[in-house]
Amino acid sequence: MSDNYHFSVGCVVRKEHQVLLVRHTYGGAKGKLLIPGGFCMENELPEEAAVREVLEETSVTAKVRRMLGIRCHRKTWYLLFDMDYVSGTPTSDMQENDEALFCDISDALARDDCTEMTKTALRKLSDETTGYLYPDAAYRKHKGDDYALYI
Repeated sequence: MSDNYHFSVGCVVRKEHQVLLVRHTYGGAKGKLLIPGGFCMENELPEEAAVREVLEETSVTAKVRRMLGIRCHRKTWYLLFDMDYVSGTPTSDMQENDEALFCDISDALARDDCTEMTKTALRKLSDETTGYLYPDAAYRKHKGDDYALYI
């Protein structure tokens, strides 16, 4: 199977009041902490990709709780999942990331080395009162008109 470069997933894995983060080793997020995730493989459902990506990147087993949001680009989409920790100790894959850790959500929000996408997802996750997806204007302002984040 090969990667489907138009469809990807992001995984907010929670363990009590902590979230699983990885330190990225390439691209625009190089050196930054972000939630694990990646491309869907051909014929793979998004929730299957989420479980696989978390395990591959961190050695942590997690299960999907619900869809948290979706980020759309004009030609691609990125599904954001809220996931529950099942087992395992965070361990870097030493390829896509060079660090894997659980971090208190409040600490992650205060860090300068966390990506804006990760912080946006964590802020929305903390607001359990909204039951519907809505566009995040601040994220669109940050990324430009070619992106929309619904969360």
